[in-house]
Amino acid sequence: MAERFYSITHLSTERLRELYSSYRKHGWVDGDYYDLIPDGVTPPELPDEEILFNIDAGNEHNYFVFMAHHEDEEDGVMIGFGLSDYPSFAVYLHLPPEMLDELIEKYSLHDFKEAKNYTGREFLIEEKSKGSQN
Repeated sequence: MAERFYSITHLSTERLRELYSSYRKHGWVDGDYYDLIPDGVTPPELPDEEILFNIDAGNEHNYFVFMAHHEDEEDGVMIGFGLSDYPSFAVYLHLPPEMLDELIEKYSLHDFKEAKNYTGREFLIEEKSKGSQN
């Protein structure tokens, strides 16, 4: 599994809304609560208009991640949008991996964090190579 996170903090509310509305047709959307919820409670199915109205650049739950070989998700881009009128709920726009370069260029994205699920050997090799560079 590998994840590469990109900062979207420089995007205004207007740009985030434009990103969602422009790319919605290229992927699929789901939503979920931040914390575990009791059995039988299902997330609301919000129409795109409600989602767009509630996207806010100041929401701390907004994020952009590229995932590959993740056990619970398809390879590709996932953009999380915290919603202002739904403080415990977020919507996630899933896009195919081939859209990553276009999104990076169009929205001036810069990666800031990478997470990998290494085998023990892979981890030791990378850590050793980091140590030899210092």
